[in-house]
Amino acid sequence: MIVACSGTGSEEQQEEDFSTDVTFFTGQSGDEEYTGEAKPVVAGEAKGFETASVMRNKRASHGAVLLKDGRVFVVGGQGSGSQRGIIYTSAEVFDSKSGVWETAGDMEEHRHDLCVAVLLDGRVLISGGRGNLNMAIPTSEIYDADLGTWSSTGELFTERDYMPCTSLNDGRVLITGGEGRDYQDLSSAEVYDPAKGEWESVLDMSVTRARHTATLLDDGRVLITGGGKLDPPYEKSAEIFDPTTNTWTVVPEMFVGRADHSAVLLDDGRVLVVGGRGKKLTSEIYDPEMNTWEKTGSTIKPHAEASIIRLSTGKILITGGIGYGLRAAALYDPSTGVWEEVEDMNNDRYRHEMIRLKSDLILIIGGQGKGGVTAEVESFTP
Repeated sequence: MIVACSGTGSEEQQEEDFSTDVTFFTGQSGDEEYTGEAKPVVAGEAKGFETASVMRNKRASHGAVLLKDGRVFVVGGQGSGSQRGIIYTSAEVFDSKSGVWETAGDMEEHRHDLCVAVLLDGRVLISGGRGNLNMAIPTSEIYDADLGTWSSTGELFTERDYMPCTSLNDGRVLITGGEGRDYQDLSSAEVYDPAKGEWESVLDMSVTRARHTATLLDDGRVLITGGGKLDPPYEKSAEIFDPTTNTWTVVPEMFVGRADHSAVLLDDGRVLVVGGRGKKLTSEIYDPEMNTWEKTGSTIKPHAEASIIRLSTGKILITGGIGYGLRAAALYDPSTGVWEEVEDMNNDRYRHEMIRLKSDLILIIGGQGKGGVTAEVESFTP
């Protein structure tokens, strides 16, 4: 998957700490539901950010994917509430044409920092994450968007959270690393086979990783970069998973160690990696054909726990992040190797999600900022 901002010291201390004293929420009990004017998402007269319909619930560290029918599916995450925040079982679906958010039922488990991946048949796999008792969980569930129903499926071999998952070209889903139930980073990896409804263990990565990135390459392999805890040192290393053999190959390391950074596939098949904890401004590019890294332009503001996406033009949009970059947004032009700041978002955000709609507009969903967790949504016209 799947399918990412920077700050240390005093900046990171400004975050809300969700690590303890967690309360739980199911359906509509005990939490304020947010409603407002339905705002269809259409191209603005000018480029930039426009407010959209708010979600039914405030969410951060949630999952979001584009369904095959063009709607946006959002699930789980953390919200505001008593003490350190709610963990959701709920899901909701957004129709950009009507501007309406509708409930999509509830998972069996509360979870945030979870795996969410669309399967080839259009169903959605939800797996792992941090749940009950503030620990990583192994359970997996399937959401059928056509029927609007939930069902259980095979459990992970290892409980994990703070991990990416990746939809492979053969229909399986790869999940790598993360934090285990004992809060230690993992090197193990697993693959979900939807035909069997089961997870299968594959060979371990070369090192333990959490808060790392996983990017599907044009040839079907998956590039894994970086990882680490909230504080340094962060991993420089990178490796590639080959789904045809279920094996790993170590590739040259990045120029700097990164965790909670962002990575995205460029139109030419290379991978752009940017930001990360430690107020990093630097970016670098991996070329899978040459098996090399090269430095490229730096951002103006740091981005960790940000969100990144490729536009239809080939340019790259990054939004938000811990610390100075909360409202900041920037565009990267691969033809020049330069980042250019665009106008700020309307809301502070990190631990948010971005989805590219079929209309090519970008939807920015939820997240956390200086004012806490938000239900606010906005669109970006490239």
